[in-house]
Amino acid sequence: MDNREPWWATDPDLVAGRQAALDELERAKREPISPDTPDPVLADLLSGASVRELGAARDALACAQARYADAVQKARAAGFSWGEIGRVLGVSKQQLHRRFTREATWVAGSWRSRRRG
Repeated sequence: MDNREPWWATDPDLVAGRQAALDELERAKREPISPDTPDPVLADLLSGASVRELGAARDALACAQARYADAVQKARAAGFSWGEIGRVLGVSKQQLHRRFTREATWVAGSWRSRRRG
């Protein structure tokens, strides 16, 4: 039977990493976490700041999407071509045409949804 140690037991990088981890654990035993400095993740969770920020971002995105759609529809009503609108927005006329002709159509002076249900 072979009593040699595996290669990783004597690898200098792994030995150094193991020693660094052990030193850090030993230091943590001697230096407890101060209760005066709250954990930032726990503080954020308890305050709800991230949840509020996500909600605000969601609402801002919905508002921006509505403004975008409204601007495209108004430009079409003003006589702009899909290509002209696409150049301003930085998208292809095909993308705009595909998206907005599915969403709404101009009927008797106002935009009407084509979607049912």
